Amino acid sequence: MNQLDLTFLKWLQEQRTPAMEEFFLRVTRGGEGFWILAAAATLFWLFGARIGYRVGFALAAGDLLTGALKNICGIPRPWLRDPAILPVPQAQWTAFGYSFPSGHTANTALLWGGLGAACRRGWLWIPILLWIGLMAMSRMVLGVHTPMDVVGSLVLALPVIWFMGRIYDWTEQHPSRRGWVLAGAVLLAGLVWGIVRFKPVPEGGDLHFARDAYRSIWGLLGFFGGWFVERQYVRFNPGALGAYRLVGVAMGVIVLALMQENLVRLLAPGLGSEIASYVAAAANPVWILVVWPALLKGLEKPAGR
Repeated sequence: MNQLDLTFLKWLQEQRTPAMEEFFLRVTRGGEGFWILAAAATLFWLFGARIGYRVGFALAAGDLLTGALKNICGIPRPWLRDPAILPVPQAQWTAFGYSFPSGHTANTALLWGGLGAACRRGWLWIPILLWIGLMAMSRMVLGVHTPMDVVGSLVLALPVIWFMGRIYDWTEQHPSRRGWVLAGAVLLAGLVWGIVRFKPVPEGGDLHFARDAYRSIWGLLGFFGGWFVERQYVRFNPGALGAYRLVGVAMGVIVLALMQENLVRLLAPGLGSEIASYVAAAANPVWILVVWPALLKGLEKPAGR
């Protein structure tokens, strides 16, 4: 299978044209951190808890599992396994860490597949599956992932979407037990940290490759901590904002972009760049779920108007 994967990538490499490379570079950017966060935030700020949290639960848990699997399997990138594979330089620059599974593909499938599962509209699956397929193809055409990497991401996403959707429904039916889910998230984060921290680095690996997994851990803790606070105290209802919700989405995404660009740089002098990146990973979901919704509540229309 390993040789077939690499042979297929070399065949794709022979088919590449400058226009094809540019098209798939644009596609692959949609699977990068800011755009995934911005899309998830927009869904929450526009449609509220049922859709936002179904997507968020799957995305937070799936991103953690993806980071853990990358470090457990320790499979090198395609160009390290076969020097004849020449990835597109712009894509290679963002292809950090191990190869299996594909993070871009997994997060795209978790986000948009979670939306499809939450909305339960058959027609919606057509653009969702098309976009997921384009994302998976982009990672192979650009030479940064193999078919096994992208298929593994899709196989991972399906049960995570289903299971985390059931977990979210359970928390809504039993609000008093939300603390159990928060405790479970903390335990899962600790387990993944222990596995990644103490697993021997495979040949050709790098200790720095674990940073993505650690950021996923902090992101999961920030998400479930933010979810718990929001459900207990904020109870965000975008429908009460009326037309202001569109303004809220625009402003919220702008602040999220500023956080992505500047927060690590601002925190690094006091915390160091590595710890600052982990704190920023936790801060993003807290902004999306708690801080901005709490500020938006001041714009809610009075009842009966």
